[in-house]
Amino acid sequence: MSKAKDLRQRLVGKAKQAVGEIIGDQALHDNGKAEADRPNNHYEERPPLNPLKKLRQLT
Repeated sequence: MSKAKDLRQRLVGKAKQAVGEIIGDQALHDNGKAEADRPNNHYEERPPLNPLKKLRQLT
């Protein structure tokens, strides 16, 4: 996802979380929390960078 889409999804999730808390809807609050945390997950799933990998293959 692009940074703009990640930011949008995070903002929508935070808004759902806040509205759910204000109106007392726990399901909406939990859904918003999960949606706000979702963009961060795909960054953690990436393998660590190894800048010397191609260099090792060439030698």
